[in-house]
Amino acid sequence: MATTQRRTIGIILCAAAIVAVSGCGGGGGVTTSPPPTSMASTSSAAVQTYSSKAFVLPLTVTVDAALKSPPTDDSRNLLSWDSAQPDEGAVRFLVPVELYRPGRSLPEPPPKDYLTYLQGLTKDGAKLSNTTKITVDGHPATMMSVTTDAGIDRSFGCAERGSDKGEGCFGPQPDLLLRMAVIDMGETTLLAWARVSKDNPDHAFIAMFEQMLTTVRFG
Repeated sequence: MATTQRRTIGIILCAAAIVAVSGCGGGGGVTTSPPPTSMASTSSAAVQTYSSKAFVLPLTVTVDAALKSPPTDDSRNLLSWDSAQPDEGAVRFLVPVELYRPGRSLPEPPPKDYLTYLQGLTKDGAKLSNTTKITVDGHPATMMSVTTDAGIDRSFGCAERGSDKGEGCFGPQPDLLLRMAVIDMGETTLLAWARVSKDNPDHAFIAMFEQMLTTVRFG
């Protein structure tokens, strides 16, 4: 009888040992499942807030993961982000200090009524469409899509004076679709636009840019 009891106890202890070793991992050792990824940390990694360092109009803006951040340029008159995907687009914020009217070789200051000037570029081949009125942090703005069949170099303006080689100057180009906001800042004009391919426009990138504008805060 005593022998039978000892055998029974031994079987119970062996079974308990097997459960302890294999119950969590199902094999040769104990394993633990990694904690689930937090949705909050995932979404916070997708966007970040950027505060300008040198821009003449100090601002903060939420930058989507579709853009490389910090920006490639944060200078007095230009903020510039490239797409996180090579050659897939860009976002620019420009306060032009001078511009070149089509057909003229000498620069001039940006006109006070910049929107009327920009609309006048249609006689030089610019095509404006999908125009709408918006506000950017309370400032009135006009949003439009800009294309052209022939380049109108430097007509939007330049970030620095004396940029006669086109470096730091911008204008409509035949391969690009620009979704642009002309923002009235009172004493000056802020241009903000997303650049995508005209032949194969990335509408998600454009939507990202429009959402980005709703997060701009000046000051």
